[in-house]
Amino acid sequence: MCESTVYDTKGTKLMDDVIHIKIYGERIEMVDILNQGRTVEGQIVELDLDKHSIFIEVDENGLIK
Repeated sequence: MCESTVYDTKGTKLMDDVIHIKIYGERIEMVDILNQGRTVEGQIVELDLDKHSIFIEVDENGLIK
């Protein structure tokens, strides 16, 4: 499968099994295989497709929901 784990730049796991990401400026919306969502304010800084990892530099506001 092609799920990814999303981390912040400090290595803290934000979400497992992410299959869909939408970016609206600084707002990043993620959805996992169970169709549960999470939104953060920040910027994607690294995609490691080999390790199925995505790294986000989270803004000061951090997590939205």
